[in-house]
Amino acid sequence: MCICSNPSTQANYSNYYNKPTSNIQVQNDFSEYMANVQKKLKSNWVSPDFLEEGHIRVLFKLDRHGNVISGDILESSGNNIYDESAVNAIQKSEPFGEFPETSTRQTITINYCFDTTLVKTDKMKEYYELAKKYSYSDRAEALKYINLAIAEVEGDIESYFLYKKRGKIKEAMGNHVGAKEDFEKYEALKSKVDIKRVHALKRRAEVEDSAFAYYYLAYAYEQIKDYENAISAINKAIERTDLNQSYIRYRTQLVNYYKVDK
Repeated sequence: MCICSNPSTQANYSNYYNKPTSNIQVQNDFSEYMANVQKKLKSNWVSPDFLEEGHIRVLFKLDRHGNVISGDILESSGNNIYDESAVNAIQKSEPFGEFPETSTRQTITINYCFDTTLVKTDKMKEYYELAKKYSYSDRAEALKYINLAIAEVEGDIESYFLYKKRGKIKEAMGNHVGAKEDFEKYEALKSKVDIKRVHALKRRAEVEDSAFAYYYLAYAYEQIKDYENAISAINKAIERTDLNQSYIRYRTQLVNYYKVDK
């Protein structure tokens, strides 16, 4: 996947930059610059909200003018939309600005991580991790902790994945009726989140009018099995770029889904 705006180059990121070969002063010279890089990336990242835990690590090199001259994805999230969102944030942030006048460096390499989680609070995280820990060894304990996690975020539809986890625990305990109820609750809440996402991304795509915005919208439509609108959105994405062959492959995939669905 190409990270640079210029298709002849590629890039990659993290929350620290490679140590220079000269001395510590050079690092100090870049402290404010790196803070600005991070601020830019955060403001330009449309963070996906559909993965329970999302992570991608990228590495990219900047020239003295703040342009990306090379880069690559070191650790993929395993999801094309998530990976593309990180690449898009970098491209939108370019140029990152001139190097400090006190530095004689011609380039700098940045290793940056993009991370998201659907876990909302520290307590929820604690209970959820304990529920996962005891899922196979002590299911009664696992059920206790997943109940506590659900109680911690009661009413938050974006914590829908907790009901799927509880359903699996109940199913393993032989409580098939309770498991069925939780799976149905999971599907109902997830459907609300998916529809909410479509509305938000449709507005964003209309305002931003970018290839990635329509690509993400196509994915959102796919989640609710609205393949006709998904195809329309990916067509708009393709119209806005000639650099990403994955959009064309994705369109073929959506067309096949649409034929099967009909």
